[in-house]
This record gives sequence, C-alpha cells and structure tokens, in this order.
Amino acid sequence: MEMSLPSQPTARRGGRGGMVLESGDAAIPLDRVPYFTGDLKRLGVTAVVMIALLVVAAITVIPQVVK
Repeated sequence: MEMSLPSQPTARRGGRGGMVLESGDAAIPLDRVPYFTGDLKRLGVTAVVMIALLVVAAITVIPQVVK
C-alpha cells in the first residue's frame, strides 16, 4: 500500500455546515495570529533579564556564599 499525500486538496464536510479544503500545508500565517510579535518581544525581554540576573548572581552572590 503506497503512503503518499494526494496531489489535489480533498474536500470534506465541515462541522459548521461548510466545505473545508484540506491542503498539504497546515501552517498558520503569522499575520493572522494576534499579538504574536508583541508576545515574542516580551519573551525576548524576559530572557535577557533572566540572563542578566544569572550573570549578576554568578559574579556577586555566589562568591560571597562560597567564602
């Protein structure tokens, strides 16, 4: 039995009464995802702050504890 994707999108009945076309690409376009870039910036800022806190702790706190 050959396991390959169909060359044409297949149509099936959707749950809301409309037709849904299934294509080979299931990716969601980023311009349709709300708050994606804002959330990505917030995640980057949080990562930078956490790395800065780790560096500060490694330089100041850990040597004081080891003494």
